[in-house]
Amino acid sequence: MGRVLHPTRPLRSGDAILVVRTGLVAPFPEWDAVRLRLESVGLSPVLCDDPDQAFFPYAASDKERMRRFLSVVTGGQGTGILSYRGGSGAIRLLGGWEDPEKDFSGKVPLVCGFSDMTYLHAALARKLLLATFWGPNARELFHPESFDLWWKMVSGTIRKGDALALGTARTLRPGRASGRLLGGNLESLAHLCGTPFLPDFTGAILLIEDVDEPLYAIDRALRTLSLSGGLDRLAGVVVGPFSGWTPRGDDPAPSVADLVLSLFGRIPVMEAALPGHSVPMATWPLNVLVDMRCPEEDAPTLVLLESPFENPA
Repeated sequence: MGRVLHPTRPLRSGDAILVVRTGLVAPFPEWDAVRLRLESVGLSPVLCDDPDQAFFPYAASDKERMRRFLSVVTGGQGTGILSYRGGSGAIRLLGGWEDPEKDFSGKVPLVCGFSDMTYLHAALARKLLLATFWGPNARELFHPESFDLWWKMVSGTIRKGDALALGTARTLRPGRASGRLLGGNLESLAHLCGTPFLPDFTGAILLIEDVDEPLYAIDRALRTLSLSGGLDRLAGVVVGPFSGWTPRGDDPAPSVADLVLSLFGRIPVMEAALPGHSVPMATWPLNVLVDMRCPEEDAPTLVLLESPFENPA
């Protein structure tokens, strides 16, 4: 693996933040409030594409959306790139992937989003060796605490040596490990098996989360990843929130934690409430080195071993 490219610097007052429609294009009623919240910290949000109704529910053809996305990532147009909303549609972009030149016009941007953005986080990590941020899409920044957690991370307040926000957390299997934090939405990661976009998880700390999936589907996704061989050399696992599932009589295990522990022997495993489809939501850097500590008695921690930014000051 080559050198990971970190965003050039944190966001600061006066920066433009480009809001891209990687998934569904339908507007959400909180947009005006989100725009004002971004402006309150000095950012200038820019909706950077005009939807073509001929391609509804998406903004344009899949190939054009991929071209636009890679253009804003590599073109030096803005310091920050924020996904507009989740839902669906991001995986369709990958069929139009063309490896761009990695010069990034001298500026590596900060890319942030979650849920359906898992596909693009994975592609940027695998293809461009880019560090990105697992955190709210624009829509989720409507929640004040999610916004505050996001701003502390992307503005560089959280630094090397600091602990990531976990919320309510517990050790599922004790131990300690370090590695690159990778992952995201579990179902999306499973969909990438057999493609050239699944990240190399060798030595990684894997983050998984999901929403509104029954336990048998969570089991299926975990086993798909396991059978692919992609999880054979993990260093540790962070189980984020798996909200919205209702227990059934034919569940393959009592809980998500039990499923994970049955698949991953001997490596440390923790459970954390904030990194996923929950409110509030934390923002974590992906493809960045972290130290994972899961003591038997005390609460677990996840500490940054390096800055998410090339120039953190």
